[in-house]
Amino acid sequence: MKKKRALIPLSFLLFTAVSVTLLAPAQTGTKNVMGRAFGSPLARSLYPRASTAEADPQTKPALIRSRMRTAKPGAPAAAEVKAANGMVASAHPLASQVGIEILKDGGNAVDAAVAAAFAAGVAEPNASGLGGEGMMVIYLAKTGTAVAVDYRSASPASAMFPKGFPSTGCAAAAIPGTVAGLTLALKKYGTMKLSRVLAPSIKIAEDGFAVSSTLAAIIRDNYEEIVKNRALAKIFCPEELPLEAGDVLKNPDLAESLRKIAAGGRDVFYRGELADKITAEMKEGGGFMTKDDLGAYRAVERRPVRGAYRGYDLISAPPPVGGIAVVETLQILENFELGKMDPLGPARIHIMAEAMKRGAADWRAFVGDPDFVEVPVAEMLAKAYAKARAAEIDPGKMSEKITAGKPGKGESPSTTSLSVVDKEGNMVALTQTISDFFGAKVAVAGTGIILNNEMKNFSASGVNALAAGKRMRTTVSPTIVLKDGKAFATLGTPGAARILTTMPIIISNLIDYGLGIQEAIEMPRFFPSDKELSIEPRLSEGTIAALAKLGYTIKPLGKFDLFFGGAQGIVVDAKTGMRIGGADPRRDGAVVGY
Repeated sequence: MKKKRALIPLSFLLFTAVSVTLLAPAQTGTKNVMGRAFGSPLARSLYPRASTAEADPQTKPALIRSRMRTAKPGAPAAAEVKAANGMVASAHPLASQVGIEILKDGGNAVDAAVAAAFAAGVAEPNASGLGGEGMMVIYLAKTGTAVAVDYRSASPASAMFPKGFPSTGCAAAAIPGTVAGLTLALKKYGTMKLSRVLAPSIKIAEDGFAVSSTLAAIIRDNYEEIVKNRALAKIFCPEELPLEAGDVLKNPDLAESLRKIAAGGRDVFYRGELADKITAEMKEGGGFMTKDDLGAYRAVERRPVRGAYRGYDLISAPPPVGGIAVVETLQILENFELGKMDPLGPARIHIMAEAMKRGAADWRAFVGDPDFVEVPVAEMLAKAYAKARAAEIDPGKMSEKITAGKPGKGESPSTTSLSVVDKEGNMVALTQTISDFFGAKVAVAGTGIILNNEMKNFSASGVNALAAGKRMRTTVSPTIVLKDGKAFATLGTPGAARILTTMPIIISNLIDYGLGIQEAIEMPRFFPSDKELSIEPRLSEGTIAALAKLGYTIKPLGKFDLFFGGAQGIVVDAKTGMRIGGADPRRDGAVVGY
């Protein structure tokens, strides 16, 4: 007879709420007071949100706001959070809370981002963690410089797949980069010790946290795969049944792994005890990763890709990820007066869809690991090339099949993003992942570490073909936006291929229509793929009919669909310096500021 499931005590739920929400006056700009916005249905039901009635009264944003409310009846209004000193926006309330406590304790944006990233791997284990990888873009206000930390996973030296790339099992796992990347960023650009930034994550893993309805649904959807791996089932199906919303998820093995890293640094993971356990799991499960592979792995500092959009400077993640496609798409769109178009009308959606398809086609054709292939970055981001691609777009007709252009010679929904701005104006945009939800569906026995399944992101041939030690291409695109050389926004989203479309939509919402960050995130999204256009059906019947006439096959999804990821962002008000954050209702996102 199975034991009765132990639900999380109400007192614990209330404690979690009090620790992050009772200081809501920060939404009015009160100094040293914390505020928070909630994206998840569970959080919305527990914490009433302020009205948007006090938001920017300018005519165009107000009109859009009114139409959005009409288009989504019954949806709760989402208040932006405002704070004077620092802010963290992430995909989970606990990760945001961890980051803000680091800022309040004197840490800088990198300290907070690293702490929040480790915490996200604990509290959102379906999407990221020690067995994963990522990309971080850092902007240093004092010097005006930017750097990207590439901690993408890499192929084991002996990996080969004559029958195709697997998506589950040990063979699907690439060399993880999270520990190397976060420790490198902390050591070079942070101010705190590793043990300090890891302490909150250790506590969360040890004490447990409330399973949200979002996580519970993801566990249910992956139940059959989870129970095939004993160590994974121990975490998510402790009584042979999937954890439910409100249950406590504890991971004491992960807490112990984090303690080891806090004490011994990255080498514990790549050369020491944890490396031994990972390679033992590989041997037992038929994987390729060896201790030599782990020992040879390094995170890499790279130059971010840069571009411009209507007087704003764009700084995004470099190859082998998707920032270059985001920048190219926006620079194509710069050739059209989007701000004069109805933001929810067919003209804007069509023009954006056409630009998105061209940016994605070029990304697929030209982007790979820059240590293995030559990526024509400057040529792809030249304004003349963007103008030439824009000239291909017919405002009255959809392009069914788009091929890569000719620049001059010279992934997965299981991802998490976070953004941080500190009181000095330093900014971090970070996206990390284990690829699919629960990665390879393998947890390393005795460690609580869930392995990625990134090997499937290689291609059979071309610039993204498999090679020993090579980093596979993905779409992650953490992005920082500057105005007149000063911080304007830091943004990121999960969503696999939808990352390359969601990021331009949000940035256009901010710049072309003057929307606030929360409204920019909540606006209906769409995703073009050849003739098909996936949409959130909060558009008018007239718009949908007009898009169909242009040639699109319309595929309606949910009104706020997880298919489109869960964006987080922070904007800095140029006049007041206030940090203004937004969280995505499509996921368990949260913003905390002080």
